[in-house]
Amino acid sequence: MRSFIFSANSLISWGFKVFMLFAAGYFFIVGDFLLAGFAFLSMAISLIPAIVDRSYNTNLPWTLDFFLTAWLALSLIGEADFYDRFWWWDNALHFAGTAVLVYLAFVLVFALNFTKKIRLSIPMIGFLTFLIGIAFGGAWEILEFWAWKFLAADAIGIGNPPDFELAYLDTLSDLQLDAAASILIALLGMNYVARQRHVHVREFMRPFIEIFDEKARAAGEEVRDILRHEKELISKKFHKKRRK
Repeated sequence: MRSFIFSANSLISWGFKVFMLFAAGYFFIVGDFLLAGFAFLSMAISLIPAIVDRSYNTNLPWTLDFFLTAWLALSLIGEADFYDRFWWWDNALHFAGTAVLVYLAFVLVFALNFTKKIRLSIPMIGFLTFLIGIAFGGAWEILEFWAWKFLAADAIGIGNPPDFELAYLDTLSDLQLDAAASILIALLGMNYVARQRHVHVREFMRPFIEIFDEKARAAGEEVRDILRHEKELISKKFHKKRRK
């Protein structure tokens, strides 16, 4: 069984998860079932990295769990009038959220290509990563529209009475931010792939490769077993010296 390392990052991440769970309970009690569902769904999504870690006995980068959880929690906090009080709050979350999800899309595409599940050139890896980001942004705007249309939730800043021009500009602004984040991550990803052709894959990419490659996963588990055994030997020697 893997041991958990409680760093400041992991504690903050789990703090955000607990906050989202309590927020879901609070909104449910006060009768705001839409926000309660959003809070509970956000908390469930934030647990995906930990579930993948357990399911595949791997170690995903802490940055993925931390930034995904922080983005979801800050999106929920924004419902406490932050979107109206800070004009940049929605823009920052759109850009950061798209960047996190496009980063995840990139590493999955890279892992599939590295393990030869798919065959893509470097420009195609970047283009596919960019398309996934644009698709996510478009899907999010569609969800916001239907939330307003059927649930009477002012998710697109349309106001009451409706200001369709404002909503149109808000949607275009969000899509531009999504595109900018997608282009940034795609370019960084293409640069990473180009530089990894003749060197070993960096450590933070290995867990994703292990998920798709049985041989890599087996090798990774063997290395972890060796390190765990060496750690136990060092610990035993240390305790023996202390007893003397």
